[in-house]
Amino acid sequence: MDKEKSDTAVKMLVFPKSLRVIESLGSMKTNPVFSDPKIIRRTLLKLDPARIAPAKPGEPLTGPVNRDSLSQISSKYNEDVIFIFRRTLDKGKSSIRHQGLLYLAKQKKVLALKESSGSVSGSLQEIDLAGLKALAREAKKVLHSYKFEKRQSAY
Repeated sequence: MDKEKSDTAVKMLVFPKSLRVIESLGSMKTNPVFSDPKIIRRTLLKLDPARIAPAKPGEPLTGPVNRDSLSQISSKYNEDVIFIFRRTLDKGKSSIRHQGLLYLAKQKKVLALKESSGSVSGSLQEIDLAGLKALAREAKKVLHSYKFEKRQSAY
């Protein structure tokens, strides 16, 4: 998840697809600031980053995110796209770093999302909400860049 590098040769996507949203907790325990599941429901699930079929929450993932763990997750959940995100709190600067990736289960390809680090003035909840919304917009933009659109004939 830290590499921020997407796979190449990704085939175009035909919508609708099913989406599963999973939070990666990393090696540390969750911060009490992030314990409210309503924030995730209001941002990542309600916004539905890709405007693709229903988005469902998944169980939090602990440990590193690598190809082996992604293949285990894809066998556990029968979804087309798995959206994994991580929030990291930097106590010194009072900012939150949001990282994310999209895993296309059928193609076994990873699409990295641009990292958003929010150091906006305000409470940590407001910074977290703004960061999750930015991550949702980035996920929508990346997925729609691979959307297959049928060309129509001019005749």
